[in-house]
Amino acid sequence: MIKSFLIITKDGVPLFVKSPDKFTDNTLISCFLSAIQSFAQEIEKGCIDSIAMETNTFYYAVKGPIFSIVVADPNDEIDSRVYKITAERISRAFLEKFNEKVVEKNKESSDFFDEFSKDYEIITNEMTRLQGQHNRDFILNYFTKAASDENIVGMIVFDLEQDEVIASDIPSDISEKDFESFSSMLFSFIDRLGEQLNQGKINEILMRGNKHWIGGFRKGNLAVFTIFSHNWGAGLIPDFITSQIQTN
Repeated sequence: MIKSFLIITKDGVPLFVKSPDKFTDNTLISCFLSAIQSFAQEIEKGCIDSIAMETNTFYYAVKGPIFSIVVADPNDEIDSRVYKITAERISRAFLEKFNEKVVEKNKESSDFFDEFSKDYEIITNEMTRLQGQHNRDFILNYFTKAASDENIVGMIVFDLEQDEVIASDIPSDISEKDFESFSSMLFSFIDRLGEQLNQGKINEILMRGNKHWIGGFRKGNLAVFTIFSHNWGAGLIPDFITSQIQTN
């Protein structure tokens, strides 16, 4: 389980801290965690994923001006991918709510970021539910790989039998309810289309919206939708498809 959670600036200022057992000095621990990550980036030109200590393991996500850090018991039995995905998701949600300019302007007033508590609870509760899914390993593996791709901005995993979303990580301008309402209908339609075209089941589909690409594929009874930036597909998809349609 998560023992504590921190969001800190890259110069070690604590912005948001959740901990039942408060650190003795939030600023001290933040400066320490920031210094180690900054050292790794300077020397190795890469990022630290985690730091294992005797009483705590720290899982990092590095996004823009912040470090998102999950603190866990090193002896627990929870898959480490859960902590890594949690750190990634929370950092993304935090920067959607408070962009880099807002962070810089208000970083000396940590109370300013207290309203993020609701977002934090939603994400951590979703991750807790995910651990009970029978297909947890597939979902965790997929989310972990996707987290390292900057072109991927969100994901939805939909159970076609239960007709419900079982895992999601999507931008705030996309509604999870919209996926619930059209996922089963979409795959039912393309199944019929595949039969009529004598192609059998169609397992993959790619759609383009005004802001994103949405790719969907079927894995058994699961439909997995990945939301990409428009930068994805460069060189793979013909220009006449990716260019804007000109109208008079």
